[in-house]
Amino acid sequence: MSYVLITGASSGLGKVFAQEYAALGANLILVARSEEKLLTLSAELRDKYNIDVRTLMQDLSLQESAEKVFAFCNREKLTVETLVNNAGFGLSGAFDSMPLEHLEKMIILHNLTLMKLTYLFLPDMKRRNRGSVLNVSSITAFQGIPYNAVYAATKAFILTFSESIREELRHYGIKVCSLCPGLTETAIFDKAGIDPYQTLMPIGPPEPVVRAAINGLEKNKNIIIPGLINKILIHGGRLLPRSLMLKLGIVLGRNKKAFLQNSC
Repeated sequence: MSYVLITGASSGLGKVFAQEYAALGANLILVARSEEKLLTLSAELRDKYNIDVRTLMQDLSLQESAEKVFAFCNREKLTVETLVNNAGFGLSGAFDSMPLEHLEKMIILHNLTLMKLTYLFLPDMKRRNRGSVLNVSSITAFQGIPYNAVYAATKAFILTFSESIREELRHYGIKVCSLCPGLTETAIFDKAGIDPYQTLMPIGPPEPVVRAAINGLEKNKNIIIPGLINKILIHGGRLLPRSLMLKLGIVLGRNKKAFLQNSC
């Protein structure tokens, strides 16, 4: 049987990805730090949709976490048809005021683990001449965001990395897409004690974002930007001087976790 592997699946966009793929009849491998949430979600989806759901509790901000996920799939003989690299978290504040260990974990989670998971699962996809990789980036990938410097930089890495390997793999029948959502309603704001509606950015529910992502992946779109306003912000920003966009980024970046949309 083939599976959709979703990281950060216990909450936020990851949980919605699990629900939407389950509704389509896909078997799932759900990976996240919270075992209790994973088990609750897997039981719910298994009972409702009569699919196979496997869970793995794993902190993906650790150096060797990707290898452990890959080993689990090999041990259980699970074929990953679609890899959804969704796990992430955000920090906001002046760069040199952030705990260095938290910044390091962010880079490992957003970039190193994502790159390793893609690297490890690609050979089997190439052998089958079929497979999909969906990497969750952000609209922050398109410019620097003061007070969210490392977050924006890691999301830019995801976008560039995805575009690059997409071209390398286009003759193998493998789809590689980047999802670049804007501000999205998830539990991450509740945990941070933030009202996202007090920010300057438009905010929307996660379900349309995930549906746009799944539809865009099916159509093999290079970059998926859900929402008209987000598209205008991205494409309009390319016409403005970067110095002006950085000044706008200062205003937006100071709005605490205004750009955060996904979770571990």
